[in-house]
Amino acid sequence: MKQACELMNRGILALVSSIGCMSAGSLQTLADAMHIPHLFIQRSPAGSPRSACPQTSRMPGTDDYTLMVRPPVYLNEVIMQVVSEYSWQKFILFYDSDFDIRGIEDFLDRTSQQGMDVSLQKVESNINMMITSLFRTMRVEELHRYRDTLRRAVLFMSPATAKAFITEVVETNLVAFDCHWILINEEISDYDLQELVMKSIGRLTLVRQTFPMPQNTTQRCVKHNHRINTSLCDPKNPKSQQLEVSVLDHQPIHYDTVLLLANTFHRKLEDRKWHSMASLSCIRKNSKPWQGGKSMLDTVKKFGVSGLTSFLEFTDNGTNPNIFFEILGTNYGEDRGRGVSRVNVSPYVMMA
Repeated sequence: MKQACELMNRGILALVSSIGCMSAGSLQTLADAMHIPHLFIQRSPAGSPRSACPQTSRMPGTDDYTLMVRPPVYLNEVIMQVVSEYSWQKFILFYDSDFDIRGIEDFLDRTSQQGMDVSLQKVESNINMMITSLFRTMRVEELHRYRDTLRRAVLFMSPATAKAFITEVVETNLVAFDCHWILINEEISDYDLQELVMKSIGRLTLVRQTFPMPQNTTQRCVKHNHRINTSLCDPKNPKSQQLEVSVLDHQPIHYDTVLLLANTFHRKLEDRKWHSMASLSCIRKNSKPWQGGKSMLDTVKKFGVSGLTSFLEFTDNGTNPNIFFEILGTNYGEDRGRGVSRVNVSPYVMMA
């Protein structure tokens, strides 16, 4: 909040943030009060799957100046579709300590309504101690029942936690080769994916977000006189086939956000409808909001941009409607070097 107020005091035209839900809520209130378009790139802690941000209360009749650059969280719909495709009726759902379990309440309600038997278990940071305590506290017959429960599991974890967890349960012989686990995380990189496959046994299904390239890739080298990396236009370059969202930096999303704002500023100048930016104060009670804020917000929402993460645009309610998921998987088998391929059932899941 302090940094945002300092920027507004100097004079800004829009605010881009890459933070968590709580901080974003504060900035949303500030942006509404000052009429500053706020483009919010939601970041989840430690690479864990995202949970939907709670709605921020606002005064009736006021405009929402916060736009959600990342698409809404559709984990409830995605996981429901995947477990239904596999006809699972009984499974255990593991989640790491950084995941907000409230994000899948709707999914849990729907599984209960359909008579599915779903168990929940939180994975602590010290996974070795967690597994050791199971062997120390459970009787032999209880361990056998637990192993049977582990045959079907869904993981809501960061790639790092998932790798450590899978390694531990495999080395302690808690899972067998007939197990099938589903890992759901929008931000699994190709490197993490290969690491998980090498460490797992049985069958592994992974669900992540993907950014399909347009058919005419040559358009990506120059957009509105703006040059980008030409390697993205080379069909022989693996990077041109699929772009990853880095857990650490979200560079492709940041790039597209700045590109969208640059195009918006350019349009405002061309239309000669520019409102000069006045210095705003968060401290003075009688400080007036920016007069050009509503016009800037409407222009951002009216025109999209073709960027690195496909087409970035916003609906009337300020969300990005373009989201694609891909389902990748392995087959059963003891071969640790097996490759990963797109699953035949629902190779692409699109939520809009």
